[in-house]
Amino acid sequence: MVEQERLGSQPEQFATDGLTLEEDGELARLLSKWNGGRISTPVFTELARMIPQPIVEVVLFRGNDNVLETLLIPRPADDIVWPGMLHTPGAAVRTSDFRREDKNPLNGVFERIQRGELNSDFAYTPVFADRLHRLGDRGPEVAEVYFSELSEGSYQQHHVWYPVNKLAENPKFIQHQLGHVLIAAGSYNQS
Repeated sequence: MVEQERLGSQPEQFATDGLTLEEDGELARLLSKWNGGRISTPVFTELARMIPQPIVEVVLFRGNDNVLETLLIPRPADDIVWPGMLHTPGAAVRTSDFRREDKNPLNGVFERIQRGELNSDFAYTPVFADRLHRLGDRGPEVAEVYFSELSEGSYQQHHVWYPVNKLAENPKFIQHQLGHVLIAAGSYNQS
């Protein structure tokens, strides 16, 4: 009888660690208003510390005098974790990506990378290389790693191409990304 009462009762009320019960309720109320689209950088940064983020990394390559180079882009100067640092293009998967008409959430991420980060088009649909579980400076991530190239005529003056074999020495490069660049390079070289 006690077990049945427990099953039919309300869940136990407790506050999230570090919050009062009232603050917990206010946080839940505010989060319930979010519609699944963009998240501001401060909110994303705080959530990313607590909840593993699904990240899609697209490593872009080109050959330059027999040297494999990858495209690096700068983080915004006001980035909370890596201000002005160089990184490979990538984006978090959003809830709104699952509501797409084509039913392919990856297409939403690929479009945001092409239109938002690169202002350039991929030469071909990014090719899956691997999946990583990592703990970075922003928090835990589950990252799917893809590779591609830029289409002809998509190169921009602000694009920074850097030799893959020298990334470990680049103090402006976010070093926790080196692992996925090397994985993508291995797959790219085998394709």
